[in-house]
Amino acid sequence: MIELQPGDIFATRGSGLLDWLSRRLMEPVTDRYHYGIILQEWQEDYLILESISKGLSVGRLSFYKDADIKFYRVNCPQDLRKAAPFELTRWGRSLYDYLLIAKLIIQGLWLLLWHRRRIRPEELTWSQDNALLCSEAVDIAYDAVGVNIIPLHVCPTPSAFKQAELDGRIEEIKEVFNG
Repeated sequence: MIELQPGDIFATRGSGLLDWLSRRLMEPVTDRYHYGIILQEWQEDYLILESISKGLSVGRLSFYKDADIKFYRVNCPQDLRKAAPFELTRWGRSLYDYLLIAKLIIQGLWLLLWHRRRIRPEELTWSQDNALLCSEAVDIAYDAVGVNIIPLHVCPTPSAFKQAELDGRIEEIKEVFNG
C-alpha cells in the first residue's frame, strides 16, 4: 500500500475528447488528465481537494478506488507539502474554469496549425483568475506556499505536470514492498 501524506498529488488517467486532444496536441505527452491534492488522512481514507464541474470540492480518495490513478510527491520540505492543501481552501468557492478549457482548445488548435507540431504548455497564453481547472488548483496550492511546481508564467496543464516530473520537481510515489 502506498503511504500518502498531506500535499501529495493524485492524477487519474484521462478519457474522452479532451484526453484525446491533449495526447495529440501537447508535449510532453501524458495520459494523466484529472489532478487533485491530498488534504489529510480520515477514517481509513483520505480527504482530497479537487476542482470538478461544480468548482473546488472536498471529497474522499475512495471515490477513485476503481480509477487508474498515480500519486506524486512534490520535491519540497514536508511542512510546505502539509500546508499547501490548506492554502488551497482560501479558494473555497471558486468555480470550474470552463472558459479556460475553451480558450486552450482554440489556442492549441491555432498554434498546431501555425507551427505544425505539438504545443508546449509555456506557449499557451494564460492568466490566473478566480475560476480553477483541476491542474490549476493543485499548482495554486503550492504557489501559495512558495513552491513552484510549474513556473508562474506557464499554463498548468497536464503536460506541464509531466514536465515537472521530468524536471524532478515532482516524483511518482510507488509501492514499496518490505520483505
